[in-house]
Amino acid sequence: MTYINMAPICIVELLMDVNQWSEVFYNIVSKATIVGTLLGGDGSYDNRLQVMSAELHLPTPVLLTRECYFGRYSKQLSHNTWGVVDVSLEKFLPSPTTNFRKKPSGCLIKLMPNGHSKVTWVEHVDVEDSQVDQYFQSLFTSTLAFGASRWINSLIRYGEWLQRLFVTPLVAEEGVFIAQMGRTSLLQLADRMMKTFCGNMSSTADNPWTQMAHSPYVRIMVKNNMEEAGKPPGTSVVFTTSVWLDVSRNRLFNFLRHENSRTKWDLLSHRHTIREFASMLKGENPGNRVSLMRAHNSQGKLVICFLQESYTDSTGSYIVYAPLDASAVAALVHGANPDKVMILPSGFSILPERLQGDEDRNSRSLLTIAFHIVESTTSKPYLAPESIETIYKVISDTVYSITNSVLYHNHRNNWMDDSNF
Repeated sequence: MTYINMAPICIVELLMDVNQWSEVFYNIVSKATIVGTLLGGDGSYDNRLQVMSAELHLPTPVLLTRECYFGRYSKQLSHNTWGVVDVSLEKFLPSPTTNFRKKPSGCLIKLMPNGHSKVTWVEHVDVEDSQVDQYFQSLFTSTLAFGASRWINSLIRYGEWLQRLFVTPLVAEEGVFIAQMGRTSLLQLADRMMKTFCGNMSSTADNPWTQMAHSPYVRIMVKNNMEEAGKPPGTSVVFTTSVWLDVSRNRLFNFLRHENSRTKWDLLSHRHTIREFASMLKGENPGNRVSLMRAHNSQGKLVICFLQESYTDSTGSYIVYAPLDASAVAALVHGANPDKVMILPSGFSILPERLQGDEDRNSRSLLTIAFHIVESTTSKPYLAPESIETIYKVISDTVYSITNSVLYHNHRNNWMDDSNF
């Protein structure tokens, strides 16, 4: 149960409108469609029943998506309370690809005196896990993968984003001023960056992942962009891997997002000084923020800027970033259209081994690393052997650097002090 700064009807609408549902829960929903409407359809969400299909994912392409068909029914129960419920329809719409079944699940949404909504959410699901690699079984034997917590945390994140989109507190270096118009542009670009990253992390059939021959947990995807705005034209490559680390999700999140630790894992930042010169909070947690960072070389010359968004809740954490040149940053802070800024997001997702409090420091975390780069040597859907070797070295060196840092901080037990990073 939680409280959301949204009216009940707005929450009902984003659950019943398949496009809004996919947009709000982009870290869970790979794709979704409405198969048909059985009741309602006259513009009202009261007493509406629709059949939906959905493909759901965890933020790592190593794990297959889960597909299901279900009925979704919305009903106004009283003048201030709505209910939205789901149940699978595999008995009526059998499909050989179905590996996820919803038993009666859903939420109650009640209007509170202050205008907020009290949301109570229940998920009761059967997940096919017989073909899940033993390496990842613990994610499915807990309630983490597709339990109610992931859905409700995503709804909280969306409510906080709406609340701060046009009234954004700014923390900046002395002499740095970004008007509200510029802050809104940066937040909108960060939102697109995060959605693109999460979309890339899905193992949906729309993402043509290839497993690296000599490394079963490394995946490569070649993408060709000719017309899509906001992405460089031509060929790009996404490469990723997932690894378990003996550190809690919260500690790993703070380490990877912090400016002082970037040179410890980012191969391109070695010998540079990284400084966060502006940040905008996106929630109550100080780690949920959009940051602008500068990288300077040893002579003090500006090398590159980064836009970074970090987000964490009890079910997972994300650190997503994209390089920007100085002219793009200057345009954005003056309110330029963020849809015209070309970015290729890279970053991390972190999943806890099980749902837990941050005080549980003896737990493991599943870290997924993903890099998205321009590939100028090919326009074909495959890479030359030398490019594959370079990719493997980059991701292996990054895993090695992060693992060594985890061992170092575990040994010294100095995770809690950010200044130690």
